[in-house]
Amino acid sequence: MIATITVMDTADQSAANARRREDAILNLFDQQYTRLRGLAYVMLGDSGLAEEVVMEAFAKVFSIWPRFRRTDSPAAYLRQVVVNMSRGKLRRRRVESRAGALLHGRSQSRAPDWEAGRSDADIDVWRAVGTLPERQRACVALRYLEDMTEREIAETLDCSVGTVKSQLSRARKRLAEILDAPGSGGGA
Repeated sequence: MIATITVMDTADQSAANARRREDAILNLFDQQYTRLRGLAYVMLGDSGLAEEVVMEAFAKVFSIWPRFRRTDSPAAYLRQVVVNMSRGKLRRRRVESRAGALLHGRSQSRAPDWEAGRSDADIDVWRAVGTLPERQRACVALRYLEDMTEREIAETLDCSVGTVKSQLSRARKRLAEILDAPGSGGGA
């Protein structure tokens, strides 16, 4: 009789642990999804792909939950996963685009829907950000969308603070050139 009670208690505890884990993940999702999706969109320029990356990041967190819940900053960890996954998608997209262009004689295009409800100036700026090299784009997105310090960006991208500073400086210079160019909508 005692063994039966112990087995039932263990099963009840397992079910309660599973419910707590699901509740914690859902709470984290509710808090972080929109910001992470925006970050991934700015990096990728594709809302569908941004959603995919964020969902994959949460799936990863779910799969490593026992280790993850001991993380000092779950939001920072998720942000780093999203940035790394976005960078991987960009690399893969470039390879696929080149291959598609070679095989089919045309380049692939995409029509982002993140622009809905944004001002023309915002759209121009983020389109210009989309033309930056991958690391510069990541630095700009983390600095201006996530309002991160240079040190936090360096930790997220696993590079030095000096690298972040130089990437942001180059990005600002390039964005000024793009946005001040005649016909870009950025000049007076």
